Amino acid sequence: MREEDLSDLLDQANLTIKQIDLVILCNLHNMDSPDIPFTFGSNLKDTWFDFWVHGGNLNKVQIRNTILPCLLNPPHHLTHCSLVYLTSSFNSAVIFSWDPVGFGAYYAERNKLFPIELNLPFNASWNYTVVSENLFQTGLFGAGKVMGLAPYGATNPLVKNEDYLEFADIKNLFEQSDKNAIWVEEGETRLNAKLAYNVQRLMEEQLVLILDRLYEFCLEKKIEPNLCISGGGALNSVANQIAYKRSKFKNIFLHPACGDDGTAIGAALWYWHDKLGHPKQTFANSEIMYSIKNYDHKVAEILSMEVYKDKIKVINDHKYIETTAKLISQGNIIGWYQGASELGPRALGNRSILADPRNPEMKDILNSKVKFREKFRPFAPSVLNEYAFEWFGLEDSPFMLRVCNILKPGLPAITHIDNTARIQTVTKTDNSTYYKLLQSFHAITQTPLLIDTSFNIKGEPIVETPEDAINCFLNTDIDYLIFPGKIVEKVNRN
Repeated sequence: MREEDLSDLLDQANLTIKQIDLVILCNLHNMDSPDIPFTFGSNLKDTWFDFWVHGGNLNKVQIRNTILPCLLNPPHHLTHCSLVYLTSSFNSAVIFSWDPVGFGAYYAERNKLFPIELNLPFNASWNYTVVSENLFQTGLFGAGKVMGLAPYGATNPLVKNEDYLEFADIKNLFEQSDKNAIWVEEGETRLNAKLAYNVQRLMEEQLVLILDRLYEFCLEKKIEPNLCISGGGALNSVANQIAYKRSKFKNIFLHPACGDDGTAIGAALWYWHDKLGHPKQTFANSEIMYSIKNYDHKVAEILSMEVYKDKIKVINDHKYIETTAKLISQGNIIGWYQGASELGPRALGNRSILADPRNPEMKDILNSKVKFREKFRPFAPSVLNEYAFEWFGLEDSPFMLRVCNILKPGLPAITHIDNTARIQTVTKTDNSTYYKLLQSFHAITQTPLLIDTSFNIKGEPIVETPEDAINCFLNTDIDYLIFPGKIVEKVNRN
């Protein structure tokens, strides 16, 4: 966090630094990962605002010449588990969190969390990181690519599920994958999809065993059969859904910021509810999936800036939702910007690149000319929740963290090689404007869904400000940029 970020947060909360009662410092070790400088060019520590943790018992921190009470590095997986449970609707649950540094399990009743000792092996997340490093030269940031590549390594002969547990031995994983290699060409690189497939199956099978044990724990403790999953590993939406479907749990909840980006919120919720005793709250999905800083009031001013004068044309359109749906149905790629940005890495209808899922060429166009990423990577859909079960056999997946089979033909742009898609279900309550857009597209095409991918290019964060959105629009093959009430075209659009 930079100095200006700290100022921005305090301004949003209408607080000064002297009004803060407690500072929780999380994940101070995470910037030591070699993936950070590999991706960003430095370890980013030089961007942090100045703070000083006092020696001795490390219970005080100095920020802006103010000494404040401090809690240093609460248990990492506790912060993950607190985030997902304390934003869920459950009154009790078991929670599992995993990422490349390990895993943790807790059970919760009302506003309290308690650790669970799991005497089971779970090294799949570490093996996954090693495979990601091997295939894509980055462990943390290549995991999603491994998940996307994995189905290309599937083969016809049936293998018992438990046989994949043998790949917990990393040497065996590589030896067997090399022996039965399935190669996917990516530019001048050959990727062993069998290696990705085998480590993905290991992840799924180990997670199944964990969930079986956690369900037994629910029975022993007389806890409701509710499951929460968190940690960076929970972004593996394939493993989430497969393990959950094979378990006996009745309900599941995931948080969109399940990675380390959500641990600060988790730490704050844990201290507020567990330590200070405040009762557990109920949150709407919109409160969980979107932040609060809104730039819509600045859009008109920014679009009129001199720097954009010869680059864009702006059309005011009070029927912009219907216009956008028509543009998408005609084959155009849309940059969609409204409201506050999403929490977590998934586009959920406020910072989205949208396109027609029926177009058989759209996946390749988006990967090569907009996202600038590997051609094998799939795209996910947003679907009207009332049609989700009919089209996908699944409903109520608002955060795009569950993968399911596609039940209807004619959706080549969002159909992965194994006939699956990672869906976001949309309701009017969650996001009324985005919901109306999907309704409008459905009215035109009889298709209640759109391709929805994050508004960014490979290696860049999702756009936050209107300026970010305009710059991404101008430097990609996005056809139109949509702000509330405004359609933006490129002056030299071909």
